[in-house]
Amino acid sequence: MKFFTFVGASLLTAVLGSLALSQPASTSAFYTFRRDVRRCASPRCGGYFIKAVNQSRTRCANNRYQSECYVANIEWGAQAEPENDRALLRGTLRPGGNRWGRLGVLRVSEVWEAASANQPSGIFFRVRDRGIRCIAAPCATHHEVKLNSSASRNVAGVDLAGAGAPDNTLSDANAAMTTAEGILVSGSHAPVSGPAGRSQMLKATQFYLRAGKARQ
Repeated sequence: MKFFTFVGASLLTAVLGSLALSQPASTSAFYTFRRDVRRCASPRCGGYFIKAVNQSRTRCANNRYQSECYVANIEWGAQAEPENDRALLRGTLRPGGNRWGRLGVLRVSEVWEAASANQPSGIFFRVRDRGIRCIAAPCATHHEVKLNSSASRNVAGVDLAGAGAPDNTLSDANAAMTTAEGILVSGSHAPVSGPAGRSQMLKATQFYLRAGKARQ
């Protein structure tokens, strides 16, 4: 009886852990960003424009929805500031930037570096390797969760070749997909079929690896 209780508890823990990883909290508040190069007085210029991925409009610090939001500053905290604008940021948007607090400040908690200089297209996902291998294809080997959404599903593999990343970065990505954080991928689905039936594969146009923290 104790054996079955232990097994049942272990299975329940595994299921709950898997569900927790797929909850919106693990995929919310992701943004693209670009530096503001306009020539006017700070803080109204010289900050950043941010946009919530997978969303047509972004909620700004003034509670208005726009195609993208201007923030007077990005607080990087312990995160290393990216050298370019290709990274994805996860963070909290709050009022600030001037005495009225209307311009906004993004407080960053995660930085995800792009694997190459390729322009991303398609939908952004967090992807993990499920650790499952099948005798017959297609096999639902990976789990994807749409960023800034709760939509998720299993897919028959991820093709990262379209990102144009070097071999060592591809190896790092394959290893990272076996961890709880996984990797971030932009791309679209393509149908695949085989002896086991039909499924969908995620084909990447770009992928992102979690950046390390800033050196103190």
